[in-house]
Order: sequence, then structure tokens, then C-alpha cells
Amino acid sequence: MIEDVSERLPADRHLPPGQHLVGQAPVMHYGPVPRRRPERWRFTVGGATEDGAEHDFNLEQLLGLPPVTVVADLHCATGWSSVDEHWSGVSAREVVELAPPRADIELVLVFAEYGYSATLRLEDLASPRSVLATHHDGAPLSDERGGPMRLIVPHLYSWKGPKWVRGWNYLTGVERGFWEDRGYHLRGDAWREERYSYQE
Repeated sequence: MIEDVSERLPADRHLPPGQHLVGQAPVMHYGPVPRRRPERWRFTVGGATEDGAEHDFNLEQLLGLPPVTVVADLHCATGWSSVDEHWSGVSAREVVELAPPRADIELVLVFAEYGYSATLRLEDLASPRSVLATHHDGAPLSDERGGPMRLIVPHLYSWKGPKWVRGWNYLTGVERGFWEDRGYHLRGDAWREERYSYQE
């Protein structure tokens, strides 16, 4: 059972509609936790790239980008929120700039281990607050929390930030990711309570 600590939310803070506060974000994921294989780990940016090529990065190359830390709340579409989570890693926008899309691209399919994927708008992925996180609260991400890297997009529901992220494809049309294909919203803005596809 997830502890509800709503009464502890400061008076000057607000949660998105339909959310309640929990003391700590629970560990949730679909399917098994993948085993780390650093020597095989690759991050791929493909689809409709500006130069038409697929771009491949290893973990060392990504970690060579300028480090960022984002303090952000985490909102789950099931109704819980945790506040002031510290996520450190590299900016997703930096990777977009390293391997940019064609000028007409609006949607991105972010993919992860075991075929998991999530559809995002390019502007959400490239938000200054979107981070490819390798650390949580100062410690390296555990396997259960998505290590070695997960995507965090603070203003969207947490399913839009895949654990065990491995890259993205720039889309020329609408392609629905894992939960979007199962009835969830294409954008998933927590502040607009965009949970389900019928709201689109």
C-alpha cells in the first residue's frame, strides 16, 4: 500500500489534479529488471534525423556531456506524486542537438529495454528540464529505478520517462508507445490531467 502524506504538502505547493502525495516514489515497472551489460550498452538516435543517419553513443560518450541536476516532482498516472526528487545526468536537449531531427518532426518514440517505448512531443523531450538521469538523490540509479539511465520529463506523467532508456526515433507520423497503445494519452501532461487517449 502506498502511504498518503497529503497533509505534509506545504501550503505554497500544489500537485496536479487527481494526485496525492507519497513520502517516497514507489518502485514500479512493467516486466523484469534487465541485467546490466555495460560493454553492450548503446544509446541510439534514429528515425527522421536531420542528416538521415542513425547516431550511436556509448555511456561514456553521453556522460562526457555537461552534467545537469534537476529537482523535480514525479507524477504517476495511477494518482501518486512525490516531490523534490533530485535527478542528475545529462540534458536530453544536448542529445537532441548532437543528433537533431528533420525540421518538420514533432513526435519522438523513446525506447528502452524489452521493447518498451513511450511517445513524446519533441518539445517535451527537448525541454530544459528533461534529463537523461544516471543518479537519484546523489546516488547512482539502482537497477530497479532504471539504471544505468532513465528519462525524466517532470511535467509529464512518469510513464513518459522510460527506465532503462536506450534511445529514440524521430517520427514522421503518429506511432503510439507501450502505454499509449493501451489507451493512455499521446502527450500525458500531468497538469492537464491527460491520462487517457479518449481525452485527445
